[in-house]
Amino acid sequence: MTPPQGWTRLLLTGLGQLLEDAGAGDWNPDGIYTAAQTAITVGGLPSAPDLAISLATYGLGQAGDDIEQTDSSVLVQFRMRGGADPRVADDLADAVFNAVHGLSNRRLSTGVFVLLAQRRIIAPHTRDGSGRVERADSYELRCVRPSTYRD
Repeated sequence: MTPPQGWTRLLLTGLGQLLEDAGAGDWNPDGIYTAAQTAITVGGLPSAPDLAISLATYGLGQAGDDIEQTDSSVLVQFRMRGGADPRVADDLADAVFNAVHGLSNRRLSTGVFVLLAQRRIIAPHTRDGSGRVERADSYELRCVRPSTYRD
């Protein structure tokens, strides 16, 4: 039996679509991209294409998960990869910032409601095994996350 789609999947899928709608890259839920596209993926950077943005949740934000109300604070890492030029990774990070930072009272295409999104961390550049520059920025998203024991 396949489990129902969870809230985290809906959050990341909605953010992928949000980034595509903002022109930051190309979102394909099937993960198939051409070399000319900027891939937006979930869970890790693909080996190709060179330009890519990966989304992953990795912890609770400062407010955590409210015990009674449906407010939750989740951390999402956006990992950007460009080519050999570090400015390309920065350009992708700027496109993510423009699409996500300050997002408020917005229902994503998947139904997840974002109360507020704020960038919290900008990590320094690194290089992958192929010499492509990567950069990871972390955002805290306060969201409505209904669950069994919270109204």
